[in-house]
Amino acid sequence: MKGVWLTNIGTILLHHTTSLDEVLNHLSQSGYDRVYFSVYGFGGTLYPTSQRPTNWLFVPPLINPWRAAVKESLRQGLKPFAWFEYGLMLSPKDPIAKKHPDWLLKTPAGKTVVETNVWLDPANPQVQAYLLGNMEDILKEKDLAGIQLDDHWAVPRVFGNKSQALTNLTRKLHDHVKAINPKLVVSLSPNPHSFAVNKYNQNWLAWVRQGIVDEVVLQIYRKTPNQVAASLSGSGLATASRYVPVGVGLYAGWNPDFSLKGLQAQVRTVEQQGYGYSLFSWEFVVMRHLFNHIPRF
Repeated sequence: MKGVWLTNIGTILLHHTTSLDEVLNHLSQSGYDRVYFSVYGFGGTLYPTSQRPTNWLFVPPLINPWRAAVKESLRQGLKPFAWFEYGLMLSPKDPIAKKHPDWLLKTPAGKTVVETNVWLDPANPQVQAYLLGNMEDILKEKDLAGIQLDDHWAVPRVFGNKSQALTNLTRKLHDHVKAINPKLVVSLSPNPHSFAVNKYNQNWLAWVRQGIVDEVVLQIYRKTPNQVAASLSGSGLATASRYVPVGVGLYAGWNPDFSLKGLQAQVRTVEQQGYGYSLFSWEFVVMRHLFNHIPRF
């Protein structure tokens, strides 16, 4: 596994500068094998759907950028994944949050805003229908490699114990995806298991053991190789690797101490433990370095 995440901002930029094919070709030539495209976020979706607004940059007469991304990824030998970046999290100003306040979780004190966001109730049947409906159009893309959920496919523990509700929702999503296309991969990019369970109700190791997740890319966003190695110990990834393909997500974002050399050292640390990796995110690396310096590992 050698992947990159591409945010909706990056995809917008590449789409409107007609550079998408060039970037994907460079990634392929640099040894990467997959791209996780953010298709669902605060700005709307990257594809047309009746469930929520499409990003205003992609409304007609512009073409469907997601379809173009999938087509070009395949042409370059890359596996395209649809990354549902914001999961159960919404901005308090999101039209869905305003229209359906009964869909939102509340703390025992009656608060709905936690960590500056509101959170959908995973046990609410209408929420479940909304989330699955959001994925319906994207699952029709026949050349899609899979979908990816991440650490936002979760809810903060302050709302109470929602672990079983999240497990039930994930099982429903997995079954829904496989009914449409059994070959699609359900990927998950969580935080280390103890943190994910205790802080966000996300018992992803149980999901792996139950066969409702097909791939895990564990987020280990740290500053140094030693911190990466320490965080991998006891993270749950070794256990998950006995069931599904796994990798490690490494951070190439707005860390003032970032260096390409340091990132390469983190990659070596991960590979020495026998894991693949994915970089978050492509545009952060490129904004610091010339285009022809995309890391070749």
